[in-house]
Amino acid sequence: MKFDQYYNGKTVNDNDAGQRRAHPRRTMDVCMVNVDGHPYPVQDWSQGGVLFECDTRPYEAGQTVNMILRFKVGQAIEDIKVTGNIVRKNAHAVAAQFTQLPQNAMQSFEKVIIQSA
Repeated sequence: MKFDQYYNGKTVNDNDAGQRRAHPRRTMDVCMVNVDGHPYPVQDWSQGGVLFECDTRPYEAGQTVNMILRFKVGQAIEDIKVTGNIVRKNAHAVAAQFTQLPQNAMQSFEKVIIQSA
């Protein structure tokens, strides 16, 4: 069974058809992100990036950050190490787009998606 089947009814994708994201955003997972050593709550995430709540002053568009996404999946914790570029921010949140993901990170994202279904 393909992991895309588990997205049904559990994602947000508010872009119009011409701007569709490559991966739907997920809002229902228990998730936090550690960015350069600082933990923050995640508003939503996808296999393409993450939106997290924080004091946005230390971050600027174009900045590269090291992140660890931490998911609670059942009774286990799944950590996924990624690198991302800040693409936008507002007064309360920062959006980062993941740089090229290694195969093990993609497999870990698929595992989270399947086990969260």
